Amino acid sequence: MEDDDLDDIISALLNSTRREILKLLTIDDSYALEMSRWLGVSQQAINKQLEMLERAKLISSAGLVPSSEGASRKIYRPSGFSTITIDYSRNFFEIKRMGLEYSEEERKTSVLSNGELLDDLAMVNRSIDDLMMKRTELLNRKDEILESLHERVSQLANSAIEKNILLNYLDSFSLEASASKLGIPVDFVKSVVSRFISKS
Repeated sequence: MEDDDLDDIISALLNSTRREILKLLTIDDSYALEMSRWLGVSQQAINKQLEMLERAKLISSAGLVPSSEGASRKIYRPSGFSTITIDYSRNFFEIKRMGLEYSEEERKTSVLSNGELLDDLAMVNRSIDDLMMKRTELLNRKDEILESLHERVSQLANSAIEKNILLNYLDSFSLEASASKLGIPVDFVKSVVSRFISKS
């Protein structure tokens, strides 16, 4: 995804009111006045936050509904579903976004009883917790590996440009991405990385 899109999403999520709006909309579609009553915030403030969430593509309009109090009300619903991870360690900093597929079609959960759904939810939550623990272990190992590689780059790089190339390569793990970011030929990046590997 584009960096600008990710910046918009992160900026949108910084505000606690916007996060509360998203939580409400994951429960049910709603309109500004209703959300202002739920959250105890003025409708004007809610409208401002809704604009930012729309700009970040985290919500979208679901149409208009008539109102007995006057003009029709614009209904909002969540959109742009995704998982965003931020990893910040001594040796690396990464932000990644993975889109979550969502279908309006009837799901198989409709045939399950309430008890079965609760059991399934508990199992899924446990599985996610287990995956997070495993992910943390892998991130710690990644940090150890990168620390060792950073030390070797500092020792073995023949020049500042070589060091910069190698550090960029370790960050992206892509010859093409490193070359594009630094504005140099891919073959040159490849030769620097190859020399580094040969010095092992």
